[in-house]
Amino acid sequence: MRANEIDKAKNPLLKLALPALQRAAKNARQQAVIHNTQLIYWRNNHIVKLSPDEIHESEIDYKVDK
Repeated sequence: MRANEIDKAKNPLLKLALPALQRAAKNARQQAVIHNTQLIYWRNNHIVKLSPDEIHESEIDYKVDK
């Protein structure tokens, strides 16, 4: 299911999933900076590793494509 199809979902909890995932991603970025560890995530079929400095510099756009 794509992000733009979530509004059509029969299960009302599905509508809450995307904001929950976005909050979790934000928390992961904050925790990586606090603990001075790399942030590792998957993007475009590749593993991406960001240092805490790169997390601050880039302010990555984590919005979902619609």
